Amino acid sequence: MTLTSTREQRRRAILDAARTLATEHGADGFTVDQVAALAGVSRRTVFNHVAGIDQLLVAVCEQILAEVTSDLLDAVDRDTVDLPAGEPGSRAALAAVCESARGVDLATAVATIARVLGGPGEADERTDAISRTALEHVGVRLRERLHDRAPALDPLDLELTLVLLTNGLAAIAALWICDHPDLTPDVAPDARADWDRLLDRLLLRLQHGYAG
Repeated sequence: MTLTSTREQRRRAILDAARTLATEHGADGFTVDQVAALAGVSRRTVFNHVAGIDQLLVAVCEQILAEVTSDLLDAVDRDTVDLPAGEPGSRAALAAVCESARGVDLATAVATIARVLGGPGEADERTDAISRTALEHVGVRLRERLHDRAPALDPLDLELTLVLLTNGLAAIAALWICDHPDLTPDVAPDARADWDRLLDRLLLRLQHGYAG
């Protein structure tokens, strides 16, 4: 087994342990020592991967978002094949970013993160910052992909679109969680319908502004 694969296995074990403990006890209900014990590694090994609990929780949220992020990137790839040249191609690329959010299961990811970080009664600036940071990291990956797919895209237009998208997702997620305090990763149909309505409203504003 290579050093890289061993390190990756340890990181996965640490994240899985943190996710289990956070789900059972909340974001403030466990320690690095408990993570290390459950993962079967030393405290020092945990700190070799993360700086502390908050960074660990960000990594857990990113782990939860990993599958949906992969689906987002695949959707962007599909929707940016044979882009027209110039401004029409740039508009089509930005539209693909927004539409990709409609075609993936963000609701399940958000509900799972809410379970890990705590329900609305436990939400505070810290947990909000953790979830926003994880979403920002998704934005970084989208930015890199769009640079590859549409190199002529105006950097400011891309940055504004991704900032508005990731912050908008964080905003509607917070509202959705407050409206559905009993969310579970197995999202109920009524809650999923509410998520879809909020997402449609966000994407409408992103694509058309308040005139839309």
